[in-house]
Amino acid sequence: MHDFDHKVFRYTIQFSRDLTPDVDRAALLSGIKRQLDAARQVVTEETLERIGHAQLAVMINTASRFNLSLDDVMMEAFHRGMHPMPPLCTDVAAAKSGRSPALKPRLQIVK
Repeated sequence: MHDFDHKVFRYTIQFSRDLTPDVDRAALLSGIKRQLDAARQVVTEETLERIGHAQLAVMINTASRFNLSLDDVMMEAFHRGMHPMPPLCTDVAAAKSGRSPALKPRLQIVK
């Protein structure tokens, strides 16, 4: 468990260095551990390892941009099937805030 959390952390640090060179490593590690601990309430450690540290790092990063936790997003992904993360996070954030997500208009022929 501890090693897997550090794999996610190291992967996150690698791609965050390019965007933000002065990252608070302690806060980032703490946040990742919180996210993974919450996800472990939903899925097993083996499932997290099958998803992979790189995919989980991307999922955590995307979910955090929508102020969501990894377990919220994973539960919704299990209900719907896996979708791209940004639309899934938009829908979960909208559901949590009580507003409906923006949908594309659908045209129908009425006879």
